[in-house]
Amino acid sequence: MLRPALLSLALASVLGCRHGEAPRPTGPLTTVAERSDFVRTGRYAETVTLCHDFARAYAGVSCDEIGRTLEDRPIVALHVSRGKGHPTIYFQGGIHAGEIDGKDAGFWFLRDLLDGKVAPGALDAVDLVFVPVINPDGHERFGRNNRPNQRGPEEMGFRTDAVRLNVNRDFAKADTNEIRAVLGVVTKYDPAVFVDLHVTDGAKFEHDVAILVSPVIARDDKLDETAHALSDQIQTRMTALGHLPLPFYPSFEKDDEPTSGFAVGEAPPRFSQAYMGVRSRLGILVETHSWRPYKHRVETTYHFLQTLFERAVTDARTWRDVEHDADVADRALRGKELALVHGNGKHVTQIDFRGYAYEQKTSDISGGTWIAYDETAPQIWKVPLLDEVVPTVTVRVPHTGYIIDGGWAAVLAPVLAAHGIATKPMPEGLYAKVEVFHASKVTFDPPFEGRTRATIEGAWTTETRSLDRGAVLVDLDQKAARLIVQLLDPAGPDSFAQWGFMNAVFERKEYMEAYVAEEEARRMMTIDPTLRRKFEAALADPEFAKSPQKRLEWFYKRHPAWDDRLNLVPIYRFDGER
Repeated sequence: MLRPALLSLALASVLGCRHGEAPRPTGPLTTVAERSDFVRTGRYAETVTLCHDFARAYAGVSCDEIGRTLEDRPIVALHVSRGKGHPTIYFQGGIHAGEIDGKDAGFWFLRDLLDGKVAPGALDAVDLVFVPVINPDGHERFGRNNRPNQRGPEEMGFRTDAVRLNVNRDFAKADTNEIRAVLGVVTKYDPAVFVDLHVTDGAKFEHDVAILVSPVIARDDKLDETAHALSDQIQTRMTALGHLPLPFYPSFEKDDEPTSGFAVGEAPPRFSQAYMGVRSRLGILVETHSWRPYKHRVETTYHFLQTLFERAVTDARTWRDVEHDADVADRALRGKELALVHGNGKHVTQIDFRGYAYEQKTSDISGGTWIAYDETAPQIWKVPLLDEVVPTVTVRVPHTGYIIDGGWAAVLAPVLAAHGIATKPMPEGLYAKVEVFHASKVTFDPPFEGRTRATIEGAWTTETRSLDRGAVLVDLDQKAARLIVQLLDPAGPDSFAQWGFMNAVFERKEYMEAYVAEEEARRMMTIDPTLRRKFEAALADPEFAKSPQKRLEWFYKRHPAWDDRLNLVPIYRFDGER
């Protein structure tokens, strides 16, 4: 239940301001959500007005525009600092703008924090950045039916941005204005903890919130231990505050099959909390349960923020120190093996999960089966939890860094810069001994998040290549070394190669006419008799032997005219001197 003191706050009119005028505080700084007893949530104009009003009402608070959307709405952030260089906690709402608990909970919590009503001493230990709505365009696609799997508020925004991109799939590729804005804040303030506030879809059960802290995977530094300790502390405190928290995402291993259980995992860095873990910072995903009423969900989010800032009073400096040590350890990854993808191992723990009685029925609508939950009948489910996380894709980290060749540097360097990753120019025409990745097979996926993703098979080989004009070195002797590997090694699920930034290298651009190939094949065999023997051996393959095209192609691939950059990923491992 919400505290009586908050419910008795006087009604306030939240007014916008005319163009060019400074906004004025409007009283107790309450939201439409609070004034409607959490039946409704306000429109984005309220967010902008409240941002400025908080800055006017409290010392040490600023309202900053951190970016603009494609529909030219400002993305605003509240920054609170007492100017003592404290570690920063960043928290944001509305990246999926129908899941808007974070906005209303954040304003409520921030007001109480600044008034000294909650987490006493926190602002003497940390600074904070609060972005109420990171996806304003999605927020303003306002309607009653945008979240059919969610109870309240009456109306809410839509999941994607103005061009239908899911902003919480964009942290690595950074295509959207919204994520470019977030990355700018991350680069500027280097938050010790990054929090993304969501609402989950899924089954019906009693647990009211899932809180995932990254990194999950075992590391050589102590950041994973720090994350696990923080997760345990949050679970304990949230339970004491009357909640039923989970430390893993409550999605069944098999859809609509509760007996299949759940899994602990580490997501790829396209997602917010995993991205921060790869940056060697603490990332937290909060997912309130969509079937709880809006009022309960907002209070749950408030209590999470309370819990985190209470911990910050004693632990913020430790978080920062561990992260600084992790930065040092990341620089020592050079020449070692690094896991880029993880899956579940064989270990399973049986857990008690607080669900509801349910029945799986045959449907006369779909012709399949459907699951019907009885929310009046709580039931303990004894289900498996796959709680072992193991590496599935591991790569060698180069001793020095990666070279991005020629024109591709102009494509990729701005994205790296958005991540705060520096590049160094390389001399044109330099002959560099490098490892290069030749793709042997490329499969293109259906369109996903505005891109054509590529699944790439191949191998690294050592070559000496002449660098084209514009080539750059991405040195691993800088922060975010793990992120650099994830972005630049083609084995990374969120690498530039797999996101389709360089699909043109997998397209053939030049050809040899058949009559020319006939002439050249004869000339080549005359010059090199061993080539004739190799060709005759190749003819033992019936499929090859019966194809005139494959037979001529065999010679073309061995001809000096063959395009040696076809299927060559233009990002090279470099172990040489800087």
